[in-house]
Amino acid sequence: MPKVRITQKRNGIRKAIRKFANRFTLTEVWNILVAWIILSVAIGLIFYEGFGLNFFIAFAASAIVLWFGFIMHELMHKFTAQGYRYHAEFRMWLWGVLLALVLPLLGLPYVFAAPGATYFSPDSQEMYLDPAGFRRRYGIISLAGPRTNLISGVAFSALFFLFVYAFEMFPSGLLAFGIIVASIGSFINFYWAVFNLLPINPLDGYKVINWNKRLWVYYFVLSIALTVFSFFFIYSKIFY
Repeated sequence: MPKVRITQKRNGIRKAIRKFANRFTLTEVWNILVAWIILSVAIGLIFYEGFGLNFFIAFAASAIVLWFGFIMHELMHKFTAQGYRYHAEFRMWLWGVLLALVLPLLGLPYVFAAPGATYFSPDSQEMYLDPAGFRRRYGIISLAGPRTNLISGVAFSALFFLFVYAFEMFPSGLLAFGIIVASIGSFINFYWAVFNLLPINPLDGYKVINWNKRLWVYYFVLSIALTVFSFFFIYSKIFY
């Protein structure tokens, strides 16, 4: 009996992995990885010019932060849309990715953080047969990304204070790296939520405000408040 149960568990795990993998295409995975790596390089160059040890530390920190700030943001759009049985797929914007990399290489302390977006395809008749329902679903899908940034930002903020407390008791290079990652992760995620919630087409905020104005105000004000808190009490303590 134990062997049968183990086999059943393994088959169940394999089916779950296969089902998850079927959510993606190879082109989409390639687009996600390229956008993630190039954006991480661009942010790393802002902190440290050149390709020395400090740059690779900044690159590693940026890659971790962007996994939660950028990749998870887009994946939550995708998974939420797929929950409504829509086809959803991330597509990289080549010019956006190139611009993100060129600006830091030119010595400008800016990153054009628009490497791509998640596109989804509802039923072509849905917006006419059920306009209110479609607007609600569209709003929920759009809000999934910024809400993920807020959750990630809170988690990074908590880790920052935890790492600082631990560093004061047990100083180490690993904890110092954790403090840097947590401080960047806190500010970037909250800032990204604010940016994406701006009520400007094609940003997420435009779709959310068209669906539920009160909910948009709540999340937008919350995002601004958390961004200000993170900047003054977390980010600026490390980088200013």
